[in-house]
Amino acid sequence: MVKTLSTNNSNVLNDDVLRPVYFLKLEFPSGTTYLNSSDRNITFDSQSYLGAGTIGTMSDIEETSELQANGVKLTLTGIPSTYISIALTTEFQGSNATAYLGFLNSSYALVDDPFIVFVGKVDTMAISLSDYATIELDIENRLIDWERPRISRFTNEEQQNLYSGDKGLEFVDSVAEKELFWGVDN
Repeated sequence: MVKTLSTNNSNVLNDDVLRPVYFLKLEFPSGTTYLNSSDRNITFDSQSYLGAGTIGTMSDIEETSELQANGVKLTLTGIPSTYISIALTTEFQGSNATAYLGFLNSSYALVDDPFIVFVGKVDTMAISLSDYATIELDIENRLIDWERPRISRFTNEEQQNLYSGDKGLEFVDSVAEKELFWGVDN
């Protein structure tokens, strides 16, 4: 994925002190969760991203020159057990996830709008319980869908499911075992 930095974000790369911050947007059916990797809440794109820097980590984002699906792992630790029931009842699989990278200036304000570094879908969620809980989310790249088989059968039943009332495949079953004599007079 080609990433274009704004002029302001590009200029900050030459500073003596670099303050990168990740933003993570998780779009669950029950509501969208906004997190950032700093120790404070930051508003970006009219949304307040919760500072999860002391409790959250995100694995490295890998890119290769080959067309392959690489994922990331998000880990939240120190979650009070009272919030685990929310995690257990939330429909998470297949939810959209977007990771952004931005930079903070010396007064810890955003230099410019963060840019997208990863887009994917939530695959699995593992929860470990003790006094405080740990939640691990595996987020897969959008390319993972290319690896899933697309099974389609040319049957009347499937055609009816897709296009109710269409009679284009009505006689497919009756001709499946039909013996045809090509080029022979009957």
